[in-house]
Amino acid sequence: MRDKRESVRNAKTYVFFCISILISFIGFGNAEECNVGRLKEIVKETIKENPELIYNAVNRYVSEKRVEAQILKEFEEGFNKRVKESISDRNPSKGPLNAPITIIEYMDFQCPVCSEMAKIMDEIIEFYPEKVGLVFKNNPPKYHARALAATAALAAHKQGRFWEYHDLLFQSVTGSHERVLIKYANDLGLDIEQFNKDRNLEEIARQIESEQARATKQGFTDSPAFIINGVVVNGLYPMKYFTTIIDYLLAEERESEQVSR
Repeated sequence: MRDKRESVRNAKTYVFFCISILISFIGFGNAEECNVGRLKEIVKETIKENPELIYNAVNRYVSEKRVEAQILKEFEEGFNKRVKESISDRNPSKGPLNAPITIIEYMDFQCPVCSEMAKIMDEIIEFYPEKVGLVFKNNPPKYHARALAATAALAAHKQGRFWEYHDLLFQSVTGSHERVLIKYANDLGLDIEQFNKDRNLEEIARQIESEQARATKQGFTDSPAFIINGVVVNGLYPMKYFTTIIDYLLAEERESEQVSR
């Protein structure tokens, strides 16, 4: 009941704020006109003539609060239900070795949302240069039978150019045609003969299938998805959401170190 009263009170504050903005647009002829009686009249007229504005303001407020509540719920569940995830030398990675924070990302090179999240991951690595490492895993949809972009990226990885190839793929998420994949390899100066040979390796196909299966087991029905020291983040979120999780985890680590001393 208390939470309900608080929500109503906050909604009223929000509406008052919206009305104040409306009044500011209406304005007054001079200072003498700005009295309480006149103000009440203007508010009543504004509400009477524009009821949809108040209705929309309240609805927007309620919707925003619902979104905030859902995000908070997911945030808490992520910390309370941490998962385990293994990585190997086959998985492309960047950032410091033995970083206190490891982000494992499940991505699809033909996913526009993944392309946006790849930019955020780069910003995070830059923001925490000594604290965060990033590990890449493929999770293309099952209907991408040959997962051409994923196999090409792992072939580039064998020549030490995964992240450069990764960036080119995400510049144009629809660019998985054969000629485009070859062009990117040429642009990076890869050995094309070796690149084509590696793309057809059974071990690369098995790696992608294994990562897809692991993503399914973790409950990732789509990409992108992230595991940050066991904390799951599934889908599109702003950088602030990730930095909040990372800061919490770093604080946990500091507390753990103090206890162990």
